[in-house]
Amino acid sequence: RCSFSVLRRLKFSHLRGTLIYAHGSGGCSWDNYRICRMICGMGMLVIVPDGFAYPKETAMGQMRHKELAPLHRANADVDYWANDLLYTSSAWGTFNYSSKADSVLKDPQEYKDMYEKCYQLRRSELHFIIARLPKWVLSQGIFLGGTSEGAMTVTRFDDQRYGDLIIGRFINSFSMEYCYFTPEPEAGLLGGRLDIPTLNIIGTKDQYFGPEDSVAKIVTEHGGYGDRYLTGNGFKTMVRQGVKTGLVCSLEEGVHSPCNTHDNFLRPLFNAFFSRTVAIWELHKIWQADPTLASLVELVETTASNNADCRVTVLHVPKMKFPNHMTMREIHIIRTHEEITEARLKEQALIDAENGEIKELLTRARAEAFEAKKLSSPRSMKSHNYYARDKLAMKGDWHAWLRQHSRG
Repeated sequence: RCSFSVLRRLKFSHLRGTLIYAHGSGGCSWDNYRICRMICGMGMLVIVPDGFAYPKETAMGQMRHKELAPLHRANADVDYWANDLLYTSSAWGTFNYSSKADSVLKDPQEYKDMYEKCYQLRRSELHFIIARLPKWVLSQGIFLGGTSEGAMTVTRFDDQRYGDLIIGRFINSFSMEYCYFTPEPEAGLLGGRLDIPTLNIIGTKDQYFGPEDSVAKIVTEHGGYGDRYLTGNGFKTMVRQGVKTGLVCSLEEGVHSPCNTHDNFLRPLFNAFFSRTVAIWELHKIWQADPTLASLVELVETTASNNADCRVTVLHVPKMKFPNHMTMREIHIIRTHEEITEARLKEQALIDAENGEIKELLTRARAEAFEAKKLSSPRSMKSHNYYARDKLAMKGDWHAWLRQHSRG
């Protein structure tokens, strides 16, 4: 049951590469599934350990579980924009959670412990998968990527034991900062090699990790743990640690699920990342050869001109000019402006509805956080983390580690 023998059939398929993908806290649905399908369509092998697929009666199933749908057949309706094609039930288990600011403020130690245990569970899944990859995959090298909780896992993951096996990593919908999702300051840092090209994708309106109005911001504003000066992306972290090659894509008006607003940007972005990995920091220059691609990004800041050993760039990604629910191929085929306008109006209605729900959620979260602050009890002592065996967890003094691995 733990064999990857099925991958033998793909050995001579001339696949472009392999991605090990870590899904978010809700499993492989919504944007997680879309991103995986998108990348598979580029000729990549995508392997996703599903943390909700363990049998319910097992120890792992008691932590997280969802009932699985039958495998889809070739003639099944698997619409790209369907929100859930894998599960037939809601989530259940001790590690099933909803990140609410008031809950974190009421019992910060409980949430620190839970988020840490979730990380240890997710990192073990990555190690498990990598240890069982066939030799032909290992000879090519692999990419790591993740969204939300999975992105936090990829950020913290200590990949140094694998040497040059890791070609690149992408971190989607997580800000790579010390916040409510990272129990200690060092947990907001990259835990792996700093010479691995790193791509960070996050929306300016991310309701969990954004810099303006988010759960992370609400928690710190009301006396909870986390960096008081959240930037909402990983640029500061990558520069401080001296990452050799990095790119941050800040999606204008993008929320925690960026496909609705920037699906047609993510496609060429991932294509470039898997093709020009080492040069991803200069994406804005690479895309100058194509006016359509060049119009998708605007340079905000780069360290490349001052530091050849740390080339990290921030690009602003404006709102898409064309509907994201239409592929670029479809947009090129359509000849009338009216059809594109109609599609944009339908898409904007969906985005407005989602933004309304997010605004209501954050307004309620601020009110609940205010009440929680008044009722919060003194923080308890940190419990021993018996799960941790990674580099960061074994360090006795994280301040010394940070000084050692920081630039400037």
